[in-house]
Amino acid sequence: MKDFEEIRRLWRVQSSEPVNIEDVFKRIDEQKNSYVNRLLLQTITIGIALLFIFTVWITATFHTWTSHLAMIIIIGSMIYYLRIQINDYRKINKTTVLFKKPDEYIAYLQSYKKSRFKLNTKTYQVYVIIISLSLCLFAIEMYYILPFWQLLIYIVLSIGWMLICQFVFMKQYNRREAQRLEEIIQALERLSNQFTQTL
Repeated sequence: MKDFEEIRRLWRVQSSEPVNIEDVFKRIDEQKNSYVNRLLLQTITIGIALLFIFTVWITATFHTWTSHLAMIIIIGSMIYYLRIQINDYRKINKTTVLFKKPDEYIAYLQSYKKSRFKLNTKTYQVYVIIISLSLCLFAIEMYYILPFWQLLIYIVLSIGWMLICQFVFMKQYNRREAQRLEEIIQALERLSNQFTQTL
């Protein structure tokens, strides 16, 4: 307990020291670039997956209309998500506001963080329902062309994959994304506070 109090005391002393503006800008820029690069990688990945699924749809022979409907639903969902990713990439990549008006950029990032949280929770739930519906429609095709045990494997793997994405990958992704944005916001707030104190 004594060690914990010592660490707390040191933290208070360090936190009251003035912030080096150049270091903060450099850190903010690095964190922002890391986040932007991640968004860009996700956008490219979605684009490649969309191209792959569209190619499969065009080249594969489907026997039921439900498979075509499933592919249209999946492609439509991916186009919607791709559009969101491209818009977010463009918005977050703008740096002019960061250096001219840090308070406005902080407010923008806080609003952006809330919108991304909504996207990664409520909108993602709708996305999961739509993809699940598509997999169910596609299972009708599988019913006619696969033996029952293979159909069962398809159903189990589909349900398993959706559950893993929902309860493992998405939770980790939400936590990491929120943490990255919060680090940028906190660094800007420290910088803004220092400007306010020196004026």
